[in-house]
Amino acid sequence: MDPERLLALVLFSLLHWVLAVMLLNDIAGRKKVCGGRKAPWVLAIIFVIYLGSLAYLLCHPAIFYGSDEED
Repeated sequence: MDPERLLALVLFSLLHWVLAVMLLNDIAGRKKVCGGRKAPWVLAIIFVIYLGSLAYLLCHPAIFYGSDEED
């Protein structure tokens, strides 16, 4: 495998897991999530790489503001 491809793979994997940890921490702190159940979001974030994280970010824009008051 080409060293540049290997480096890109490692960096994207690291990015995924950093984002996943941040989002899982957000899910743990929320009272409720879009759709009503936390388990499917957790599974999507972990197993549907990047797309699960992006879907969660799109469905929960308040994550950028740090407030859960309007939920």
